Amino acid sequence: MRARFSALLFVLLPAMWPVAAQTPLDTTVVLPDVTVTAARSQTPTTTAPVRVTVLGPEAIAATGARSVADLLEARAGLFVKRYGDGGLATLSLRGTGAAQTLVLLDGHRIADPQLGQLDLNLLPTILLDGVEVMHGAGSALYGTDGLGGVVNLRTVRPGPTPRARLAGGLGAYGERQGSLLLSGSRGRFSATAAAEYSAADGDFPYVNEALFPPREVRRRNADRTRRALYAALGHRGDTHRTHLAAWINDAEQGLPGLASASPRGERQWDTNLRLWADHERRRRGRTLRLGGLVQHSRLRYVHPGLQVDDTGRTLLASAEAEVQALAGRRWLLAGGLAGGFGQAAHPNLAEQARDGHAGAFVHGTGHYGRLLLYPALRLDAYAAAQGPLRWAVSPRLGLNLQPVRSLPIHLKVGAGRAYRIPTFNDRFWQPGGNPDLRPEHGWTVDAGLMAGTPAVQAEVTAFTARITDQIVWEPTRQGFWSPANVQRVRTRGLEASLRADRPLAPWLALGGHAFYTLTDARDRSAPDDPAYDQPLRYVPRHQLKAGAGLRLGPLWLDLLARYIGRRYLTTDGRQALDPLRALDGRLRLRLPMGPATATLALSVYNLTDQHLEIIKGYPLPPCHARLQLTLDAGGR
Repeated sequence: MRARFSALLFVLLPAMWPVAAQTPLDTTVVLPDVTVTAARSQTPTTTAPVRVTVLGPEAIAATGARSVADLLEARAGLFVKRYGDGGLATLSLRGTGAAQTLVLLDGHRIADPQLGQLDLNLLPTILLDGVEVMHGAGSALYGTDGLGGVVNLRTVRPGPTPRARLAGGLGAYGERQGSLLLSGSRGRFSATAAAEYSAADGDFPYVNEALFPPREVRRRNADRTRRALYAALGHRGDTHRTHLAAWINDAEQGLPGLASASPRGERQWDTNLRLWADHERRRRGRTLRLGGLVQHSRLRYVHPGLQVDDTGRTLLASAEAEVQALAGRRWLLAGGLAGGFGQAAHPNLAEQARDGHAGAFVHGTGHYGRLLLYPALRLDAYAAAQGPLRWAVSPRLGLNLQPVRSLPIHLKVGAGRAYRIPTFNDRFWQPGGNPDLRPEHGWTVDAGLMAGTPAVQAEVTAFTARITDQIVWEPTRQGFWSPANVQRVRTRGLEASLRADRPLAPWLALGGHAFYTLTDARDRSAPDDPAYDQPLRYVPRHQLKAGAGLRLGPLWLDLLARYIGRRYLTTDGRQALDPLRALDGRLRLRLPMGPATATLALSVYNLTDQHLEIIKGYPLPPCHARLQLTLDAGGR
């Protein structure tokens, strides 16, 4: 018991000390955000070795986010590439592509092994308790794909008391949505179940510039229907806890294509089944963690004009074991083994589209007064059915220093190596796949300063990164495209954030947040190429997200503003989309209704009715509204 208590103090005291030392005993202390993504163990964001953004239930409520794409677009310091309203939505973090940012579900990777990415619009927030975004190289902790950073989705867990939440909403352009969440516990056992249904016609008006003269038309073949089911069981003992979960996601949507072209009747069906389990046992100062995930995905694409009806299926399985223990009075050390298997079947993939991998890792936290050290090292081996065995060594070292004991200021410095194994499409697509592709790899170095208390917090981070052997698909003389390791990318940037929450009275509170990113990502591949030293396509140099919130008794008002700078359309930097400015508002009224609380929310998007287009040719809706009613009973 004493060892476990010491381990808890070891993790929490460095960030809590300045607050506890200056706070009267009769004052309620708001604990700082806690992350597991940055160090694979519970660590306050103030003492983490890198920048981490934690978005909890309050961020989901304030934004009205229905999907992970909505939440990250509104509050995280990254770029969400949207191919229209309800279409594909992918991540770009620190100038990297969607396949270069690792996405985890409760610590397990869930990216499609064929495509190497996820559609964030297909991940509903009803299943989530929060999202963590770690900026910078993550391969030393998690393996492949962590070039730009890591995003970890934390699913809902039951609390000590039963809870029920029922929600329904209606919006413009045929939008309708309903969800139900139930959770509770009995003795040592707990359970959670959730279901969501959403649909929309997507027939919003826009101006088609390709017509002569340009005129307003409506988006066609943009309908979508999505369903999600989630169930989880938990057991907590004196020295252990176990969590089992299942998630089924099913979606059908029309693919309207470019706004300047006539719809061709294209449609897509996505089905995903995920099963995962985690077990943790603590004994005599040591913690053993076991976990694994199995994911089966099915994607059907139909193009009536070309008489195409293709279905692709992928299978992903992974398992991991980790042991964590105190080593003396200064170090918390951990090490483990990981392994996995991937397979894909598609009419355009070679039959050998499968691979396996194994890895070993060690990491730790060293406590030397006000200095925390975070070393990590990982070795991975990847074996494909066709192609050579690939090895990857990923070191990382981070530190967190509190220069003055009496001031809540922390200096964060880190450097790490990351890599990405080519996807099944890169290696096995027919024609053009290249099984001899080398992994992309690179180094990231960053330094930052974080200051403040749980009520007011500011952080600024400068970073630089270099990626070598980046994979680019290029045309061949035979008339098809083929990938090759040809691109070198250099990225430099700055990230600055500010968050403040100030209660002025029991019935009045103000809050606000802002996140600014400067990203300069350039192609440094070939000096004689027109693309040399030009900005990468669809990597905005400037991006600002800001919001303000006001609580007046049972009434909440939230405003969210976004600015996205120029996005270059060509590799030579000659064509670009103009900067995008958007303003959204959300008004919430919370009223007690016996044992439950009713929340009526009105969300208005694109308040200034701007022409919004994140990706060229894929417009977003004009000013529109959505009304939602939520009944919440019980607690956590």
